Amino acid sequence: MALARARARQSARARCDASRRERRARRGTTARRRAVTRRGEDPSGEVLRDARGRVARFAERDELDALARLQTRGFYEPALGRGAGAIDAIDGPLRAAFAWDVARTLRKKYAYARAGRFAPLVATVDDVIVGACEVSIQRDFEAIEALREARGEDDAEEYAYLSCMTVDEAHRRRALASLLMRAGERVAREWGFNVALLHVYEENRGAVRAYEKAGYETIRAPFRTPYDVLRGRTKLLMAKRI
Repeated sequence: MALARARARQSARARCDASRRERRARRGTTARRRAVTRRGEDPSGEVLRDARGRVARFAERDELDALARLQTRGFYEPALGRGAGAIDAIDGPLRAAFAWDVARTLRKKYAYARAGRFAPLVATVDDVIVGACEVSIQRDFEAIEALREARGEDDAEEYAYLSCMTVDEAHRRRALASLLMRAGERVAREWGFNVALLHVYEENRGAVRAYEKAGYETIRAPFRTPYDVLRGRTKLLMAKRI
């Protein structure tokens, strides 16, 4: 009798596993399949070339400092807000600390590049980095719950995440952000994901419209860190099937 029950449970588990595999085959899965780069090696080379011949590629290890400087220019906010402008006595030290933290964090993240879990992408003009986007594999619980609720991705345990998108001010409105976004989505697909997630501030209506135009939809709002509360901003979590 005990043997029969054990066989019945084994058969039920096998049917459940088969059903799960069938659902994944029908709708795709956020689970990983294969890496875009060889494990144990830094990612390198071209990822995407647009109709104008402009290229989005992997940033090399020796370009991390230049990438950090671009991110600092793009993301640092003066102590009194962008509208008030920078005050040298206050913002000089704050900006230096911010730049140091950006560079340190970028080097820490790059440690995961050889494992196929992080990829910094850049666009260059005349060999100068003018745009960047990061792609990583994340497993934040709230984002996964939102993905399951909005998209029915019941088997999602981690996801592809686009972040730190920035383009140098002198090169904006030239579709470089779109090129980097599509390159990030290509990396995510080749990592084995069919959904990409990102955060954007709700108050940044231009960016929200750009992401919506690219096919992203808001799946959870609002989300506010203590810093966001201080700045009076709200983050939207957006997703796109890729």
